[in-house]
Amino acid sequence: MQDSDDRDITPTRRSSDKPAEKPKAPMKQEDVDRLKKLAGDLPRGTRLRLTLTRHDLSDRFQAYGRKLKEALPGIDLVTDIRSESQPPWMETENGIRFHALPEGGKLDGLIESFLPAGDADAGLTDDHRQWLTRMTLPVEVRLYIAPTCPFCPRALKQWIGLARAGRHLRLDVIDGALFPEKVLEDKIKAVPTLVLDRHLRWSGRIPVNQVLEQLATRDPSRLSSGALNGIIKEGLAAQVAQAMIAQEHLFPAIFDLLTHSKWPVRLGAMVVIEEVAVSDPRLAAEVVPVLRERYGRLADPVRGDVLYVIGETGDQQAASFLEDVGKTSPDADVRQAAREALDRLEERRVAEGSSAL
Repeated sequence: MQDSDDRDITPTRRSSDKPAEKPKAPMKQEDVDRLKKLAGDLPRGTRLRLTLTRHDLSDRFQAYGRKLKEALPGIDLVTDIRSESQPPWMETENGIRFHALPEGGKLDGLIESFLPAGDADAGLTDDHRQWLTRMTLPVEVRLYIAPTCPFCPRALKQWIGLARAGRHLRLDVIDGALFPEKVLEDKIKAVPTLVLDRHLRWSGRIPVNQVLEQLATRDPSRLSSGALNGIIKEGLAAQVAQAMIAQEHLFPAIFDLLTHSKWPVRLGAMVVIEEVAVSDPRLAAEVVPVLRERYGRLADPVRGDVLYVIGETGDQQAASFLEDVGKTSPDADVRQAAREALDRLEERRVAEGSSAL
């Protein structure tokens, strides 16, 4: 969708190239002065989390953070350092993330992102509130901006206000000029552009009601494994389980999380299936054939967790599979996990029999 407000942002270099020449100062003096004038709007102790990585722009983000602290001494600047090479970012307590270093008119949006969510109501219509209320699971949108874009400050302010007001709306602000690799990844051609799930995008004058309706009515079963994992990491495993129960089927992405190579990812997905098994054992049992099919391709630590999940489902038809693994697996820990899963199946069988009586 194109619009006369679009500003071309087609990247002229590959994501593997070095960034363009950077300005000597992390923040212009007029921006520092502007922030000092806005400082009175912020509650003391307002927290900003700065995440630095091995990316070559991390030094610039760190310098920007220092300037922010200088201009806004009341903020609590927390710095995390990660070993991966993904782009650095800043994140407010409202969950608004900046892969950007706002300047000029965009500083108003940055300051607004710090404010408590309850202060965002002034610019909302009744339709906005209705769609925001209907969102039952977190959803992330990415707003692409650029330093020279005259229309980006308005879009930034508008979507920051919506993100502060919407409990489940997550906003990631990305400066396409700073991170051309993200521009290429999302196939961005102009700014401002709002992206949802990589395949839905709106550019120029973004139709807010249309976007919010799409966010509120989207099918959660189409969530990617990354998006689903992000929701679970927010402590919303129970809500994910209830969404699956309401739709009467397991979301496909849960299988990828249950067989993921990283333990924390598997753990979150296991909690979801445990929640499902308590309320709807029949639905939980639908995970068993998929896990059995993938079992042969998994590393032993992953196999042990998969066996645990099978035991938690209470699916008695999985007993023969667990017995076979318990006898034939060359790994002692896996054999133990299979036996424990069998014990869990028996406990569930006895409990269900007692309930029937």
